[in-house]
Amino acid sequence: MMCKRNIVFFLQQCGDSSELPTRSTDALFPMKPSRQTRKQPAAAFAAALVSLCVSRQTNAEDLLPWPGPQAPAPNEITSLLTNAAPSPPQVSLPELTESTTDAAIKAAREQISLTNIPNVADRFWMISTRSLTSSTRKVDLDSPQLQVHRLDPQGKASPATLDEYLGSLTPERQVVVYVHGNRMASNKVVHRSFSVYRNIVRCNEKRPMDWVIFSWPSTKQGTLIHDARRKASRTDAQGLYLAWLLKQQVKQADSTKMIGFSFGSRVITGALHSLAGGKLGGRLLPGTPTTGATVDVGLVAPAIDSNWLSEKGYHAMATKNLDRLALLYNRRDAVLKRYWLLNKARGRVALGYTGPSSFAPRADGTELPVVARDYSSSIGRRHDELDYYTKSRHTANIMADLINDTEDTKTDDTKAR
Repeated sequence: MMCKRNIVFFLQQCGDSSELPTRSTDALFPMKPSRQTRKQPAAAFAAALVSLCVSRQTNAEDLLPWPGPQAPAPNEITSLLTNAAPSPPQVSLPELTESTTDAAIKAAREQISLTNIPNVADRFWMISTRSLTSSTRKVDLDSPQLQVHRLDPQGKASPATLDEYLGSLTPERQVVVYVHGNRMASNKVVHRSFSVYRNIVRCNEKRPMDWVIFSWPSTKQGTLIHDARRKASRTDAQGLYLAWLLKQQVKQADSTKMIGFSFGSRVITGALHSLAGGKLGGRLLPGTPTTGATVDVGLVAPAIDSNWLSEKGYHAMATKNLDRLALLYNRRDAVLKRYWLLNKARGRVALGYTGPSSFAPRADGTELPVVARDYSSSIGRRHDELDYYTKSRHTANIMADLINDTEDTKTDDTKAR
């Protein structure tokens, strides 16, 4: 088995990762083409090899199409000398294009994280709305047929029911709901969420948790700008689904935490707003509104209007169910810089681009505590979720503090509001 240190060394020697073009897996809008377009085919092949090695748990030599060195038997030496050396078999390797190269490197990056999750006390769930309508006016708010799966530490899914999930929640466990961003296919969601999970639990997890993936229909569809507009129109319906789930969940769980990236952040704040009795797309959640749920939320590069959480904002009532908010933003984000293109309204800016402004009060009337950090110096122009965790040691610490109900995060440019 190739050890992780050798894998990293191999990738470093074959090619410089800084020479690869900017990834756009989670991009909302088109950006100017990168000037750095050079490729290292060896690095791409190495990344693909690493991915296969890790996913199949096999030796690298077993994957190569040519045989390894073998000592010939004594009675075969003479025939080897008198006959021409056999030519190696013809090998047909897949053509390495820009898209396949990036995909191979990214797959290797996330597969390593996925397969190294130990057998821990934490439990893993995935709740999906991908088979449900995204039309707000058609959303079933009485009993939506959410698809529930239980996951093992390696990401293997087994069917479960909503009653099984809700019945398993106990006060001894934290419930952490993770909501991914845009352009995330269903077969990539578990890999991405487990990568985020591993970075967080490294920071001294104190209580066992139920890590819950909220999987919504965000697979790439069409060009970037049209895709972004289509997904933005879905977030109200997804917020209603998540609000319905939270209403059932807060009755069972003692504590709920939520983490969202980009459009996933919009789904979270919309759900908390709906839970408190607010309207989403003209729809109200049935029954008595729930306020004072004291949910701690971490928003990474949130693709929501900067004033939506203010007293007159579209998600104003979300703060009625918030206890603490961690806001990670980037004032150089080239994607969120073009946020106004969603509605073709200049002047509209994203909260994940500007950073904190004003927030409505909590349910008890007190000011919402906000920890905010600008990542522009470490991430630059990129709109990539994993960059927040891999290029800065603070992100995982901030999220771990939210989950563990601690307040010992030490960052130089953190603001409390």
